[in-house]
Amino acid sequence: MLAKSFIKRGNQTLIKLGDKEVDYNFDFRLYLTTKLANPLYTPEISTKVMIVNFAVKEQGLEAQLLATVVKNERPDLDKQKNDLVVKVAAGKRTQAELEDTILHLLSTATGSLLDNVTLINTLDQSKTTWEEVNASLAVAEETQKKIEAASQLYRPCSVRASVLYFVLNDLSTIDPMYQFSLDAYNDLFLLSIKNSPKNDNLAERIKSLNDFHTYAVYKYTSRGLFERHKLLLSLQMCVRILQTANQVNTEEWQFFLRGGTVLDRSSQPNNPSQEWISEEAWDNITELDALPNFKGVVSSFESNLGEWEAWYRKGDPEASELPAEWESKCNELQRLILVRCLRPDRVIFAATTYVSNALGRKYVEPPVLDLAETLKDSTALSPLIFVLSAGVDPTDNLRKLATEKGMTSRWVRGEGLGVRGAGRGAGGGEGRGDGWGSHV
Repeated sequence: MLAKSFIKRGNQTLIKLGDKEVDYNFDFRLYLTTKLANPLYTPEISTKVMIVNFAVKEQGLEAQLLATVVKNERPDLDKQKNDLVVKVAAGKRTQAELEDTILHLLSTATGSLLDNVTLINTLDQSKTTWEEVNASLAVAEETQKKIEAASQLYRPCSVRASVLYFVLNDLSTIDPMYQFSLDAYNDLFLLSIKNSPKNDNLAERIKSLNDFHTYAVYKYTSRGLFERHKLLLSLQMCVRILQTANQVNTEEWQFFLRGGTVLDRSSQPNNPSQEWISEEAWDNITELDALPNFKGVVSSFESNLGEWEAWYRKGDPEASELPAEWESKCNELQRLILVRCLRPDRVIFAATTYVSNALGRKYVEPPVLDLAETLKDSTALSPLIFVLSAGVDPTDNLRKLATEKGMTSRWVRGEGLGVRGAGRGAGGGEGRGDGWGSHV
């Protein structure tokens, strides 16, 4: 099919599919999609098909979200921008029509051009119209620059929202169940714009929107994560936010994630104390010495071994003062790296402190599921789906919420959720609920 191996037989065009020859219609189009995040196609395939990448990129999403926030925060700017687009398009169309008219008159003119009154009048009129359109386009261009400059003031909101979406998008690498729809995320962003505290001061308004949306994303996402992954979400959010503010050294962050690997042990300094420094820990320390901000850490172990051992043996080294000059030299992330090198058992506690100091304590204390709060974050087109473990039944909580919202009369089924055999009886209720807009 891709090679277009057609067979001509009289007036027929055939193509061989398997062991059969079938008629080919030149209006036929073949569309294939893939769910692979980063598919790789051979050059042979790439030359035979048109590959379209619909995956959202950070800059593209940033532009979309900027348009969303400007449309909601400054509808006047959004209207002016749309009107200008129409105005500029109309002006350019008028200019094109004038050119076509003049070319047509020139091509059909007979005799002397100076005696062609119609052509001369048209040229005069076209000149006047052209100048008016040019002046109008120049004004429109200046106005567009002012609108763009005003819109750019809201870019910190779109940058933060875009960064947070890609944090959620990356969670699928931890567990394939963690899939987050861009449409649902846009709805969440609109809710944040609507519900965040308003302020006439633009800087304060942007800060309040960013803070509100960041925590809204954390709450929204925490509901769907396993408990063991919630701190990982907080840490990723924290680091990505700090990276956009240029407050995280990328090389150091990568070292924290991967650790150090020694390829040539013949040039590695000797372990000063194998009693408490494991081979893996010493590998990390010697590789850490290669980073600019950790230059001299190996010699520090050799000259201050007692202090490092005392720090290592503390119950909470992440909260204790680092030996020698390293207490004043290290920032939060660098302290986290040292804990990771020597006391990996305390990394969770160190990461908790790191996130808490950067974003606030509420980002390391996952909120308890509140159905009323969850309902506020949903829309009529976004159903709430409960993934239940054995023995868990939120029916009573749902009934209570239905009563509070005055929806008891529209509750169709009475069985407990997740009860064996309830699925067979729920079919009729599902049909009635679909017709009435009720709860099943």
